[in-house]
Parts: sequence; structure tokens; C-alpha cells
Amino acid sequence: MKIQYSNQKIIFNIHTEQIPYLSVAMLDELGVPNLYSTRFKSYDDQRKVGQEGLRVVVMKNEDITETAPVVFKNRDALARQLGTSIEHESITDQMHTNHVYVVTEDDLGPILRPDKPPHRRSIDGLITDIPDVLLTAFGGDCPPIYIADPVRRAVGLVHAGWKGTLGKIPANAIERMATQFGSDPRDLYTAIGPGICADCYEMGDEVYEQFSKEWGRADADRILRRYPDGKYHLDLREANRLTLLEMGVSENHISVSNVCTMCNVDIFYSYRAHRMENEQAAMIVNRFDK
Repeated sequence: MKIQYSNQKIIFNIHTEQIPYLSVAMLDELGVPNLYSTRFKSYDDQRKVGQEGLRVVVMKNEDITETAPVVFKNRDALARQLGTSIEHESITDQMHTNHVYVVTEDDLGPILRPDKPPHRRSIDGLITDIPDVLLTAFGGDCPPIYIADPVRRAVGLVHAGWKGTLGKIPANAIERMATQFGSDPRDLYTAIGPGICADCYEMGDEVYEQFSKEWGRADADRILRRYPDGKYHLDLREANRLTLLEMGVSENHISVSNVCTMCNVDIFYSYRAHRMENEQAAMIVNRFDK
């Protein structure tokens, strides 16, 4: 796949043997199964063409009874490429909160976001120390953040839109991992996955004011700049990197995406590009193979 990168550093490995996906190179080196899907069901590397239309969630305008079997089949196929299945999956529901949930055995198995029980709704982050559990988040332009603790054998996954970023959802996940599993931030490996880049992410003045109020003007000025178009542009990557550093994650344990979903709308679904026929799936398995 011909992906446009913002720099030449190898952050992701590309897999096209079955359903195409990207994986975080740093997590691959740890032996932690992970992926970020594309809009392709399959891709021919020799011909440089792919079959579009991969569906991993039921969209609001779709018939659940008709689409759910397709969605489950596709997510299960992705999971099996990571050596697991949808029977071990727990999902977020993307309500743009900073809420993090500790996954239990009772939370596993195929489920749709509207069908989640009340105690699991409005959840944008998941953590677990249960072996072989699959955590799944979804998104168009909001980057996922993968967290792996090889010492305590625990993982986390958060959906970091601008509201979750404002509420420092990665910090909440790390704090919960410390409380629940005894994780030390210095042991964590973290990755900010594909998402919209600052050049594409226009925001209103009110967003700058919110970050200025919650984070302080110095940090707001660091992650929000006014472009020649007169709009503020938010750098979600830098904002979440700052939060991870603030929590004590080592700088060399933070992998920062160089892939923008909107710049690569021919490969990824993108809300801001008005190409949200479906969403991407971000997955991580609590398994350390190396």
C-alpha cells in the first residue's frame, strides 16, 4: 500500500497477506499482537490495488440485524490474524469521554456498541491483565493509543479524540493500570496510532480556550497553532505524547504515528474528509510472545 508518511521513520509494519493492516513496529518487537485496519478487505501488492469496503462496526444508519453478522465475521478474521478470536474481545464505544474500564472475564465475546450493558457504556479506554484478552477500539480520525506492560503482563487501549485528549485519557489509563495491576509507567511501552494530523485538524477558538483553561496557556500554545487560514489546528499526536511523558513514560518507549488518516483517505476511513463509510479497528492482545 502506498501510504503517505510525514517522515521516513519506520513506525508501522504493513501486512497484506490476508485482510490488510498496520502494526506498531515497537509492539511487534515486544511480541505484542496488535493492528490498525484499513478500508481494504484485501490488497494485491503486485498490482497495487485492493478491494475496498471492510466493515468492522455497524454505522448509525445501518440495519443491525443485517450488518452485525458481517461486522462480527470481519472482526473475527482480523482477530485470528493476531492469533485469537472475537470470543476473547472487549470493545470501546467511542463517546468521546476520558473514562477507562477494567475488563473482566464477563466482558468478553462479540457485542455491538448499542448492546453494551449500562456499566460498560461511555467507555473510551480499556485495560486488562487477563491473558490473551483482545481489546478493540474504533475510529476514523481519532488516534488509538496502545499501552503494553511487559513486566505486569497487562495492556491498555484508548480512543483519543480531542475531548478525550483534553481529559488526558492516556493518563487515566496509566493510573488505572498502576492501581489495578501495579504497573510502573517506566515499564510501559506506548504507541500513538494513525489519526488526523495537525495540518488537517481545524478547530474553533473555543477548543483553544478549553485547552488553555485545563492545560495552561503554555501547553495550549504548544499543541494548538493558528494557521494562515485563521483557524486553530490541534496536534493530537503531540498533545498525547506530552500526557504520556507527564505520566512518567520513558521518551524512548513512546512511538508516535507518522500516518494521517485524512491525508490517506484512499486507504483509511476519515470523518473530516467526509469518507466515513465505516471505521478502522485498533486491536491489541494481552500476550507477549518474545
